[in-house]
Amino acid sequence: MKKIFIIFGSIVVSCSSYAGNSLAEPRVSPEAIKTQVVIIGTIHSAHYKNPKYSPEILKEIILSLRPDAILNELPLSLVDPNGRPIEKIRSKDSSCPEVWAADEAAIELGVKQIPFDRPDRQENFKKTKHFERQKRANKLARKWGQQLVQEDPNSVDVKIGIVWQYAAKAEGELFMKSSPEIINSEAHDSIIRIKHSLWYDIVPTILGKYSEYRTLIDDYHFARDQWQERNRIMANNIIKTAKEYPGKRLVIVTGATHRYILCDLLKDEKAIDLREYWEVIKPNLIKSEKHKQRKQKTDNQINQVKSERAER
Repeated sequence: MKKIFIIFGSIVVSCSSYAGNSLAEPRVSPEAIKTQVVIIGTIHSAHYKNPKYSPEILKEIILSLRPDAILNELPLSLVDPNGRPIEKIRSKDSSCPEVWAADEAAIELGVKQIPFDRPDRQENFKKTKHFERQKRANKLARKWGQQLVQEDPNSVDVKIGIVWQYAAKAEGELFMKSSPEIINSEAHDSIIRIKHSLWYDIVPTILGKYSEYRTLIDDYHFARDQWQERNRIMANNIIKTAKEYPGKRLVIVTGATHRYILCDLLKDEKAIDLREYWEVIKPNLIKSEKHKQRKQKTDNQINQVKSERAER
């Protein structure tokens, strides 16, 4: 059998030598060429409050990556026919600074913007009464937590709730004080994993012991299923676009909370080469707007001194 393979290989090589370079060097199909996908986690309105990760810094990161297209976490209802965010959300003063950053970068680079969130996101929120149900569940959960503390503040159930609070606080602290490299890291992703694992899996299990709060189990499972479905749709849209841009680079601009699950859904996709932005560009090349202003001020002072000396 081994000889058969050797002979067959010899025939292929022999035939190729007579057929010219086109056969000697077989072409690679577009499907076999991977698309580099860079997921940038954003912090929404916290960009305005975190000087280490301002909207201007996010814009500079995107520009430095020089993507061939930018994918925004937006549904179809919030983009125009060309994929550009609608006017009311692309303003720098809107509640979506990441949309402004992506839009400005896309214009400067001359690249297309593509929405990748579930197309019917807003309609689905209304149809499922998503926010109303979330508000009701949060109110009931607070009542449950207060009852647990009163009954036995040292119980394991209370301690699990405290761990969730620590994770939520850590996430908030990172959003307000951390650099983009930290937000886009396994450290941040792990905190979100802990938070979601507690909220979606462990807490509903505990609730089974408290008959008066069992409706919360359905609420948590609803939130989990909605979250997973939405991220699956987002991942599928990224994969679809990646196949349309073989050998190119796509930048995915999305809330940092989505990073861990999108990475899990995309990491084994054959068409995608998944990268962190700081693996592609050097973070020290990205300077904050404040640093730029200080440098400009210093340069102006130096030029003024030189000018004064020249006049003397």
